[in-house]
Amino acid sequence: MLKTITILLSIISMFGCNNVIKNNDAEIIVEDGTAIDSVINETKSENVNTSTNNYWVGYFNPHKEVDLQGKYIAADEGLYWGRRNKISISIDTILGDSIIGHSVVAGNHRPFYGKHKTTDEGRKYIVKEPGDDKYDGEFTFEIVDGHLIGVWEAYQSIEIPKREYILNQMSYVYNPDIMLERAGRYGNWDKFIDYGTQIEVYDEGTPDEQVYEWVKREYASSTEKIYEINASNKELTKEDVENLTNSDLVVIRNTIYARHGYSFKSRPLRVFFDAQDWYIPVHADIKQDLTEIEKKNIQLLLRYEKNAKEYYDYFGRG
Repeated sequence: MLKTITILLSIISMFGCNNVIKNNDAEIIVEDGTAIDSVINETKSENVNTSTNNYWVGYFNPHKEVDLQGKYIAADEGLYWGRRNKISISIDTILGDSIIGHSVVAGNHRPFYGKHKTTDEGRKYIVKEPGDDKYDGEFTFEIVDGHLIGVWEAYQSIEIPKREYILNQMSYVYNPDIMLERAGRYGNWDKFIDYGTQIEVYDEGTPDEQVYEWVKREYASSTEKIYEINASNKELTKEDVENLTNSDLVVIRNTIYARHGYSFKSRPLRVFFDAQDWYIPVHADIKQDLTEIEKKNIQLLLRYEKNAKEYYDYFGRG
């Protein structure tokens, strides 16, 4: 018998329920690189937001040699994560045969150093990250027909130890007017109802049965409001946000950070924003880049997020 195991997640929009519950453990997650409480009188870190605006950008994919069985997430409502992340690579300095640059991926801003050499096939680059971070490794790449193409291997034994990538050259420019595209749905993976294991059997007229087994879950997700509200170019009011779901508030607030090229550590946010063609993750800290309008809107959105977290129905919606 051929047995295939798939993880299936179901997402639903969360709004319009009267069964309100008090949540005494409500917690709002704000990543360190976006927290604005201590922005005043801070100085910009030397390794943040100081590099060129030109980057090699694309998906950092699990290498074809990596077994992804049980490591991916799939859903029937527009969410699939095959463990790939959008990456930006910057070549900052080339001096002789030496190269200095950095990468930004999954919330990590990592420097690299190495050499390049000319071969019969062209110029080959081998650069190494410092090794003091769990996810450091070595990049090997070439620039072919306007693409940066290569492989990355981790120094340590991690879940995805080898990746491959084909990157395009792009320029990052902050644009407060850019809006979200309908390129996928946001799902809060940490808040769901678990319906347990589901099993279906198909024979499809063949001697071997195929057994499909999955976990069915319902996830809180955002509504159409995330495509209508811009918290970077206009100061929001209470009336703008008071009827939004918790997921709407989360997405609208984090879209501010995405416009600044912030690289998200949160997997659900990373999957959502990576699907936006305009999104380029180039910074791990954007606190100093936030405008006064954005800071005011962030504070307003966080207040309503806290309220939506504290009072929710059994689906976890605000």
